This record gives sequence, C-alpha cells and structure tokens, in this order.
Amino acid sequence: MLTLEVRRRPGTGAEMHRITGPSATVGASSGNEVVVRARGVYGRHLRLLERDGAYHLDLFRGIAAIKVNGREFNGGAIAPGDRIAIGEATITVVEAQPTMRPTPVGEMPVGDAAAPVLAPAPGISAPAIPITEVEYRGLRLAAYRLCREARSAEDLAMDLTDFLDRELPPSEWAVGEFSSAAGFRPLASTFRENPALPPGMVQEIRAGERLARSESVTGVLTLVVEPPPPIDGAGCVGILVRESPRLAARAVLFLEELAQLAGVALGSAGMSGEGGVPAPSVRQTQEVPVVVPPAAGPTPAETALRSTDDLKKIIDTVEREVIDRAMRRVEGNQSRGAQVLNISRGSLIAKLKEFAIPDYRYMRRERGRRN
Repeated sequence: MLTLEVRRRPGTGAEMHRITGPSATVGASSGNEVVVRARGVYGRHLRLLERDGAYHLDLFRGIAAIKVNGREFNGGAIAPGDRIAIGEATITVVEAQPTMRPTPVGEMPVGDAAAPVLAPAPGISAPAIPITEVEYRGLRLAAYRLCREARSAEDLAMDLTDFLDRELPPSEWAVGEFSSAAGFRPLASTFRENPALPPGMVQEIRAGERLARSESVTGVLTLVVEPPPPIDGAGCVGILVRESPRLAARAVLFLEELAQLAGVALGSAGMSGEGGVPAPSVRQTQEVPVVVPPAAGPTPAETALRSTDDLKKIIDTVEREVIDRAMRRVEGNQSRGAQVLNISRGSLIAKLKEFAIPDYRYMRRERGRRN
C-alpha cells in the first residue's frame, strides 16, 4: 500500500491519497488515480508501480526530469519520506509497503502432506489478468495485428471488443465513435444495456480530456478517446468500458494506446464497408456524412503497422501521424494543437521539431485569401 501527501503549492493544505493497487498514475487529467492540478503538472506526468518488492517512479515519455529530495530524478525506487516535486506541487511519500503477492498454486512445493490440487472443471478456465510489461507487450502486438488485418470499421470495432472482453478483467466493452454533437455511438458492444453517458463525462471530453470517468453503484464507467474531438463536432475513436472490477492503471494506459492505434486504422484509406464501399471516416460531422476518398498510397503509419512488429518504430510512426493529423486539422495553431493532443505547448513544439512536421499555418493564410 502506498500513501501520499499532496500539496498543490507551498503553503496550501495537504491531501492524502492511499493507493492499494500495484500501480497508479499521477497528473492533472481526471483519468489519473492521483489528480494533481497545479502549474507545471502535465495531464499524464508520472506513474508509481510495485517492482521487485519496492515502489518505483517512472516518468512518462517526453516528461523532463523532476526533483526528488531536491535532486534531479529520472526514475527509480522511492521510499517513505521522499519529497517529489512536480511543477508547483509537492508529493511526500508517507508509506510505501508493497502488497504481499500469493504464491501461485503451481509453484507451491509438493510433499507427502500436500493437499491435492483440484483441477478446473472441463471447458472452464480462469483468464490470467495481465500485470507485467511483457504481458502488455504481447497485448499490443495482438492489437497491432487486428488493426493491420481489419477490412472495415465495423469489423475492427467488433474484433477489438472481443479482444478486450477476452484479455482484460470481466467488464462491459464498446468500441465506436464519439462526437461533441452526438455523443458516443458504438459500432460493437458487449454492454447488456446501452449506457447513457453522464453529462460530466461528455463535458470533460469536449474540454479536451482524452479520458473521463464516472463512478456509480453499477461500477466505474470510463471513456477513452483519441484524439479529443474539436469544437466543430468532428468524430473520433472512442472505447467505452464499465469497469468491474476497476481496471489497473496500466490497463487504462493500454486502452489509450489502443484508441490511438484504432484512430489511425479507422481513418486509413484501406478501410472499406459492406460490399466494398469505402466506410465513412470516423472523423466526420454527424450532420453531413463524408466518405473518405481513396488515397494515393498508404500512410507511413499504415506501412509500419503492416510491415513490422518493432514497437519503437510503430509507436514513433503512429505518434508522428497523430500529431501531423491534429496540426493539419487546427491549421497549424499550436495552442489548439496542444489542447487537442493533451500535452503542453512546449512539448508539442519539441515534437514538431523532432518529427519535422510541416508548418500548416499556410492553410489559414490560403483560407483568408479565398475569403
């Protein structure tokens, strides 16, 4: 169990957070287990997780070094008494006692006095909940193959829904489209009843959040979108889940990665609907259906997805595709682009240089001349 004391800025009151799971994320976004809204805190800033009998702190990709006990810190083990400074906020580790994990039955020593181990009933197997990074790496590769082999938006949504229902803890799943104008429209679902999204969740997504949660007596309803829908009402990929039990922080991060990947796949020119007719773009307004015209060739992200299983190459290529698409949509406006991508403007500028993304401000100038 991990207990944290959070002060959003010097001189303010402290908030106590108790983490009982194996991992947790910290940041300004409401999707984190520990929400810290303070100057200098990113939407997803760091994560805390059990590893080798201790708690460790990892920074998310692109986050600069923080300070722990006044010294620069890029990640590693933490202990009670450590003071973690992120922006104006200070997080003090009050208690860090990793949970005792039971020894699997198959690893218990067997002797003469050992009790017999009962085999599961025929045809019934208890799915193992993924915990380690190796297990999630396998899930990513399986998801990449689904996206690479999909032939239509409906087929991909159904495949992803079945995949999530099979691989993650028992929950209700839906994959579809979210738009500011019409809300969430599932293309495939395992929900027993079509859930109505609480107004607060819809407002959070409209405000630019990539993840929104709402707790009720029936469980935790979570919506993950990629990228956040702009004000003009265009749609985007959405994954909706009623968590039962609540998903681990690592599983939620995996859902965000999966939504990003599905966004590239569903928006690709290779997707087709029934009868070979191109499927409507997932990024279109509800009022005027728009069909994506055939592209001159596959995008770099599509090529990477179909040609390799190299995670680093795929993630970098998909990240560049998402940033390029967002900047083209906001016509080079860096402030709006940073809001859409849920990163700081400074991080966006660094990524624009790193990936050599064109300056799309010329689109605004051309539009001004036409008007």
